[in-house]
Amino acid sequence: MEVITTDQAMTTPQRVRFAQLEENIENKLQAFYDVGEALNEIRESRLYRAEHGTFAEYVQAKWGFARQHAYRLIASSKVLDNIEPTEEQRENLRETHLRPLATLPDEDQKQAFNEAIQTAPGGQLTQAHVREVVQEKTGHTVRMKPERGPVEWYTPEHVIDAAAQVMGDFDLDPASCENANRIVNALKFYTLEDNGLEQPWTGRVWLNPPYDAVGPWVEKLIAEYEAGNVTEAVLLVNANTETRWFEKLWKFSICFVRGRLKFWNPEKANAVGAPHGNAVIYVGAFPERFSAEFQRIGTVYAVKDNQAAWREISNYQPEART
Repeated sequence: MEVITTDQAMTTPQRVRFAQLEENIENKLQAFYDVGEALNEIRESRLYRAEHGTFAEYVQAKWGFARQHAYRLIASSKVLDNIEPTEEQRENLRETHLRPLATLPDEDQKQAFNEAIQTAPGGQLTQAHVREVVQEKTGHTVRMKPERGPVEWYTPEHVIDAAAQVMGDFDLDPASCENANRIVNALKFYTLEDNGLEQPWTGRVWLNPPYDAVGPWVEKLIAEYEAGNVTEAVLLVNANTETRWFEKLWKFSICFVRGRLKFWNPEKANAVGAPHGNAVIYVGAFPERFSAEFQRIGTVYAVKDNQAAWREISNYQPEART
């Protein structure tokens, strides 16, 4: 069954505020803080919704931004609030100086910034130096450009954008890499080397697990949610409704994606269609938000419909295979 959309019309105060924010962006395209702050309010309040289905569509159509650039501006504006620079420091800061700091927890950003200022060669702050300071603190390399390596395929941007509309900023992507996180923009992410299954999960989670071993990731997500560590999550998996791990997901809201998703790689010219159908699952207290966003992407089954859907779609067998 298709979930019926709610009225997308905005109130008069919302339209007025939207116009004010767009004027701020128009007048201050070189001032990343003001632009990022305005974009964040537009995104969180979905003020673009009268003419655009997603935030990504809006920033591309209106401002010529890719989604990742808009999110970089938003993240840098938040970092600037956290580090509390002096007026003199603020005048000389560029958005690129703050990108590495965005990978740190909010409470650690100010200390790292002050250290970078104090140790900057010749008193001139550079992105490379800030990156070195952050790397020393985390023990992880912070790279601003894609590396060459094995070919991997990443989640289509419109799916991630819809998940961001449901949950807001992502606190964690436990199965990721640096390339993928340039689109996801999670505050924290775990790589293959980190082994996300053995790491703590907290907050709002985006998860596109390795498709050759989905079961343990599903079990970990559900356990962390039921323990109160994960507050919300959006999970992208194959629509393997006959498997034992998928059986555990029917108590949550599910979107069966229309058609085949096209996954991307930064080194490849063309996205590649998935050889299978996909499902997106929402774990959290606001399934109505999920339904409103993801009905554009596929057919959504709300929690109350799932028992019937389980039998209708998957032809449920008691001994589901692993």
